[in-house]
Amino acid sequence: MGKHKKLSRDKKNIKKEYKFVYGIPHSHTSNSTGKGTPIEAFQYAKNNGLDFLVITDHNNYMDEIIKYKDSKMSKWTSLLKSAEKINKKYDNFLALTGFEVTGTPWGHFNFIGTKHFFKGSIKDLNKLVLWLSNNPSIMSINHPGTHMEKLPFNDFLNNYLTLIEVGNGSSGKYSRYEKRYYGMLDKGWKLAAVNSQDNHKINFGDSENLTVALVEKFDKKSLLEAFKKRRTYSTESKTLKFLFKVNNCHMGEIIKCTEGENLKFTIIAEDTKNFIESAEIISSKGEVIKKINFPGEKNIKYLLNVKANIKQNWYVVRLKQQNDKIAISSPVFIKIK
Repeated sequence: MGKHKKLSRDKKNIKKEYKFVYGIPHSHTSNSTGKGTPIEAFQYAKNNGLDFLVITDHNNYMDEIIKYKDSKMSKWTSLLKSAEKINKKYDNFLALTGFEVTGTPWGHFNFIGTKHFFKGSIKDLNKLVLWLSNNPSIMSINHPGTHMEKLPFNDFLNNYLTLIEVGNGSSGKYSRYEKRYYGMLDKGWKLAAVNSQDNHKINFGDSENLTVALVEKFDKKSLLEAFKKRRTYSTESKTLKFLFKVNNCHMGEIIKCTEGENLKFTIIAEDTKNFIESAEIISSKGEVIKKINFPGEKNIKYLLNVKANIKQNWYVVRLKQQNDKIAISSPVFIKIK
C-alpha cells in the first residue's frame, strides 16, 4: 500500500459529473404479494422524497386479468400503463417496472426495464440466455442466500446480471448480504451494489436504506444505463453522496494495468445528517486492505496510492457512519495485462 493523503474538506467535494438519484429497485404491490396499487405505490414513494421506484411483482401473477379504469387487462399491462401515467404526470420522479422470478436452485432474481415477462421459474440458464437475447433486461440478484453460491459463472449472462442486493428489507426486517457480494465478485461476476426495501406494505421510502444511481440525465434511459454500467451504491442514509474512483474510472468500470502499476484512488463523500466515521478499501476475498478513521465528518475527500496486485481483481469502498449505518460502493474492476 502506498501513501495516502488527506485533502481539504468542504461542500465542493462532490463534482457535478453525475446526478445522484435515490430510490428502490425492488418492491411489491397488490398485483402479487404486497399492498396498494402500482399508482398508490409510485405516488407514496414520490411523496416520500424518492427519485425512483421500481415495482417488481412476482411473475406468476402477471397474466391475471384485472379491471384498469374502464378496461380489462393483464396485471402486467396495467403496471406498464401505471408507470407511463406517473412518468407523464411528474418530471421529478421516475416510475420503472420489472418482475421477480425464482431461480431453482439459486434464489430470486429481478428483471428490470423489459416490456415483456415470462411465467414459471428459472431452471435452465441456457433458456434464460435465449430469452434475454430477445428481451434485453437488467437483472438483479435479490436477498442472496447460500444457494446463490451455486450459480455457475456465465460470461454472456453477466452482460445482463449486473446488480446484487447487499441490503434488503423494511419495517424492521432488514438484512445485509455483504459477504455474499464479495464471494460473487471473486467468482468473476461483475456486479454493482444495490439496496432494496423489498416492500410488501405501503411503506415505500419510509426506511433510509436505498440504492443511489449516478446518472447523466434525470430520465428513465439514463437510470437504466446506470444499472447496466454498474454506477450504483448501497446506502443506509438517504442524505449520503458518495463517489469512488480509481485513476479516472468510476465504480463499475474496468481498469487494465500492469502488475505493480500505481493506482490513484479517490474517495469522496458528503452527508449533512449522518457523520462519516471511517472508510475502508476492500478487495478480493473481502480483505480490508486499508482503513481510514475519521473523528466524525460531514465531508471527506481522500487520495490514496495503491500498487496493482494480481491477487486483487476488484476494489470496493465501505463507509461506516454514525448509528451503525454503512454504505457500500460498486467495484472498480482490475484486469492485469
